Amino acid sequence: MSSRKLLLAAFPAICIAASAADPLTVFFIDPTFADYSGDAMLVCTPDGGHYLIDGGDAGQDPAWDCGTSRILPLLDSLGVTRLDGIVATHPHSDHVGGLVSVVEALPVDVVWDSGWPYAPTPAYAAFLQAVEQAGIQVVVPRRGDTLDWGPAVDVEVLHPVAPLDPGNMNNASIVLRMTWHSVTFLFTGDIETEGGENLIIQAHEQGLIPSLSADVLKVAHHGSSTSTGAGWLDAVDPAWATIEVGAGNPYGHPHAEVIARLLARGIDIFRTDLDGTFYISTDGYGLYYNSLPPSGGGSASGLVAYPSPCAGPVTFSWPPDEQASALRVYNLMGELVFEESPAAPPIHWDLSLEGGSLAAPGLYSAVLELRGGGECTECFAISR
Repeated sequence: MSSRKLLLAAFPAICIAASAADPLTVFFIDPTFADYSGDAMLVCTPDGGHYLIDGGDAGQDPAWDCGTSRILPLLDSLGVTRLDGIVATHPHSDHVGGLVSVVEALPVDVVWDSGWPYAPTPAYAAFLQAVEQAGIQVVVPRRGDTLDWGPAVDVEVLHPVAPLDPGNMNNASIVLRMTWHSVTFLFTGDIETEGGENLIIQAHEQGLIPSLSADVLKVAHHGSSTSTGAGWLDAVDPAWATIEVGAGNPYGHPHAEVIARLLARGIDIFRTDLDGTFYISTDGYGLYYNSLPPSGGGSASGLVAYPSPCAGPVTFSWPPDEQASALRVYNLMGELVFEESPAAPPIHWDLSLEGGSLAAPGLYSAVLELRGGGECTECFAISR
């Protein structure tokens, strides 16, 4: 079997050939490079849809593009050749800068845009021009609208409302609440507490928004102290919080006040600046970090990789009565990065590669080849 097929076997729930049993999976893409930051998330729906929420930054000082460096390689590794939709939450460069290269590289069915009517940022102008040249349908959603992401998931628009505040681009952010069965994700863009979170809470109290609760909260504005207030956390009451932020950002994100609020409520925190790219999947009832629900794939033989995420050596283990001929580890590009044959548990890998370098932060797949035929996989993550 080719390395690409092995990789796709490791992520059966997020390949193009989806089935009704597939989980909902959200990739939180690491926007880190130099002092760049941003948001970039890929939503893979149970019925095979692929939706990108923001695209990270792009710039010339230094030259780098989150779209070409992070998003397109991820899509390629998953076999995704078109996107069902893109959500551009608001016009800041660290959200739309990397979307230009994506729009130029792949067909996209629809773009949901904030509809910022005032003077555009250069990155936003470039994005709108690329969308127009590609002939992509543009929809400007407002509170009360729903997005059609297929029959499996419900996607509600909680924000913004017209007219947009010309003095605060962050509060123009599109805020989405996505639900599948009993599990909900809340994507918040860069909304701030004043003029953003408080307006959503008021609308909920007035009965204009049925519910604000979410199991997974994408923390707004990269963990800035201007967002994620105590009242917002009380209303949303998440179990998990994800923070999209660049490790070298010059703003000190995420701010200590926000981390303290999350920890005080016992909320589990996952951060791209520490963990690199990671994903969360759900079968509609449970949450799985960097792994798939049992019904959506995973390891049939008891293969485990621990710790995950790991910043140092990782151990692979499986029941000793499960005879294996080889253990191989692949990155998301389908490249073989580690191999041991013959294989007997436990196996330790110090993350070293040929040439003496170390494996980069991100997602990896361990593939165990069984002596009796067949193979099983386990996904794990390497963090900084």
